[in-house]
Amino acid sequence: MGINRGGKTMNRDGQLLYTVARLYYLDNLNQAEISAEMGLSRPKVSRLLAKAREDGIVNIQISPPPCGDVHELEERIRARFGLEHVLVTESPYADDKRALADTVRQAAPFFQGFLRDGDKIGIAWGYTLLKLAEHLQEVSMPASVILQIAGNLDNADSNNFANEIVRHFSQKLGVKSLNTLPCPVVVENSIIVDLLLHDSKISHIINQVNGVDVAFPNIGVLSEENCLWRTGYISTEELQQLHRSGSVGCICCRFINERGEIVDPSLDERTISIGLEALRSARHSCACIASDDKVPPLIGSLRAGLVDVLAIDSRTAETLLAYAED
Repeated sequence: MGINRGGKTMNRDGQLLYTVARLYYLDNLNQAEISAEMGLSRPKVSRLLAKAREDGIVNIQISPPPCGDVHELEERIRARFGLEHVLVTESPYADDKRALADTVRQAAPFFQGFLRDGDKIGIAWGYTLLKLAEHLQEVSMPASVILQIAGNLDNADSNNFANEIVRHFSQKLGVKSLNTLPCPVVVENSIIVDLLLHDSKISHIINQVNGVDVAFPNIGVLSEENCLWRTGYISTEELQQLHRSGSVGCICCRFINERGEIVDPSLDERTISIGLEALRSARHSCACIASDDKVPPLIGSLRAGLVDVLAIDSRTAETLLAYAED
């Protein structure tokens, strides 16, 4: 908090505002004491203090409490999971949405530093990636290609639509060539998968997807918050079976256990998205997390080498390290 007198001579009203503000904020007098000292009514003092804030005479700055040394957290995560590239953002927010907003804002330029013109860039979908796309800096990467790396959720909220996110990324990165996957992310049986892969356009895109240079996968929880369950792509019975099979969540809609291994081969065969081996083989696979709920699938992904570039808020980073010790 500061009180700004400015470099110009104040008029009488300005001087009064300044004096009342100084007594209240710097000398720690209460409104009753200021009222008695200056011969003003208490309502008048209250109005003057409000006016001082409105006019910029009083500037209030609220700083978050320290959450620990983020650099120390980064080093601990690097050492624990063998990662080279970790960004921990200091976040005092208990609310996941606010923590995520702060984290993606800092993650966008961090992730962008790993991109090269000419890269095949694979993008999944979801709220996190949509927000990330909004914070990317506008650049020109005309030789690059953007690829959707997971099929669509036809019944999902529009903020999760893969096509929209791919367009955002291509516009911000100045990429002319983009390819979406014109098919659902999960189909009824493997026969349909085979039929789709016989389509020359889809098979061409899938081949490119499994050879991306940099991937931006989505990480999903194993609960009724999972978008595949909410949109009817997997049933309640399948969700329960995934629990029983030891799944902790999914990466690019492929359900994994705490070691990052596929838990339901039958469901996995019906899933149209980038394969786990392709994520491991990519030059970089970048994930942004700001929610304790996503720690279990994140740990599985890190242990299996499915993510090697991580942006995470400090609160979730503490949870990640504690969970990894169990």
